[in-house]
Amino acid sequence: MDKIRQNEKRAELINLLRWIVPMAVLFIYILALLANASSEAKKDGRKYAENKLSDYDRYIAEKLRYDLAELKTAAEAAAYSVELSGSTDQAVLTLQRVIDNGDASEGYVIDAGGKATDVSGAATDVSGAAWYADAAEGTAEGKPTVTGAVPEGEDHIITVAVPIGGEKGITALRVSSDFFRMIPSLSEFDGKTQYLFIESDGTVMSAVGGKGLKKGENLFDGTIMYDRGIAMPELKSSIAGEHGGVAYCTLGGEERVLVYRPLKMNGWQVCELATGSFVDTEIEKYFAPSKKVYIRIIISLIIFLILILVMNLIITALYRSNQKSLKSKAETDLLTGVLNKISTEQTIQDYLENVGEEEPGMFLLLDIDNFKKINDTRGHAFGDEVLAAIGKELPTLYRTTDIVGRLGGDEFAVFLKDIPNENARLHMGDVTYGFFRNFSVGEYTKYAVTASIGAAMFPKDGKNFEELYKSADKAVYTAKELGRNKFVFFGEDPDEISNRV
Repeated sequence: MDKIRQNEKRAELINLLRWIVPMAVLFIYILALLANASSEAKKDGRKYAENKLSDYDRYIAEKLRYDLAELKTAAEAAAYSVELSGSTDQAVLTLQRVIDNGDASEGYVIDAGGKATDVSGAATDVSGAAWYADAAEGTAEGKPTVTGAVPEGEDHIITVAVPIGGEKGITALRVSSDFFRMIPSLSEFDGKTQYLFIESDGTVMSAVGGKGLKKGENLFDGTIMYDRGIAMPELKSSIAGEHGGVAYCTLGGEERVLVYRPLKMNGWQVCELATGSFVDTEIEKYFAPSKKVYIRIIISLIIFLILILVMNLIITALYRSNQKSLKSKAETDLLTGVLNKISTEQTIQDYLENVGEEEPGMFLLLDIDNFKKINDTRGHAFGDEVLAAIGKELPTLYRTTDIVGRLGGDEFAVFLKDIPNENARLHMGDVTYGFFRNFSVGEYTKYAVTASIGAAMFPKDGKNFEELYKSADKAVYTAKELGRNKFVFFGEDPDEISNRV
């Protein structure tokens, strides 16, 4: 007996272990996956946020280069006109247009001795100006130049200079480095990112956006503490060497992310000073919930349920598809694609019962004019083509919530919901009547098709489908008596019909 009990216990234990061991292994495996996925999520999410910042930094740098290139093109045009005509008049006008557009603040045509004509036509001597010396030196080899920004008061002024052929001097456009402020969109990211335009030594020439450094301050003056990933000497070397990168730092006790990209011009850099919370938020958004973790968890757990779930899904899908197909076939008029007679009546009646009398509506009954003649003279196939074309085009006149159906033969019904006033009533009448003014059918020879249309208002002319139908049918009869191809409201005076039509 003891041996039997021992065997039973052993069997129970084995049976238990058959479940516990696989579940334990699966649990450990899932934990390992979660730990690994969490680590990968942080790396990938951080990289994603950095790339997002870097891509926008690249856009700003490219836009800045483009704007400076546009100034150079204008200065080249001015220089060419001087070279061609020997006169400064046209060149001054060219530079003036640039300034009028707000793209530059000063413009000059300067001879080889430093005698200049500004855009107002006034003569001035710039030979002693530091910026002119830089511009003259930069164009000495006969090539355009963009000089380093020269501090003037609180501003840094950039000079775009182009030599005039034959060593006749230069044309120059001067612009404040603060034109950089117009480029970044401050709504990017979390709205707290600051954008900086800096010299190669770290001096801020222009700043816009969130809290951070001010114009004239320096990336390396101790305001920012570089305590993660890169030391200050390495960052200085990277920026001076016109390299781009990402540096994590602290500003005012808040974690920040510095993304910098060289302009490849005078050692200038375009920087973004984003908040650490932005990066953290991007990680959460990108990997919360982590796609990799969910996929692996689902794959691990679905092993035990896959067959049942698949069979259940297949059976459910087939059942739903079959039910949907049967319901659609039962409700749809096969020729026209709109609701059939039974579905039209039932759908309208159900709506009227549910909505009550608080929401006015309009019931339209459309009877195709001379449809028997169409069938007799052009054949039943053409008659079917007419009905199919109406069924295809008519619903496009109305809202998707309105009800369109075929009641049989050449008779269509439309119920328009929420027709609150006289203007709406007349407008929808014009829309429906206007449809048949330009409606025609036929591949080669177009046949104009018209309809006699009767309208009844809910709840005034009827409170259920039957009453509305009878009222609209009487209006259709009136339309036919008036010569067909008419739109008539139930109870409408013939003079009103004549004036309206």
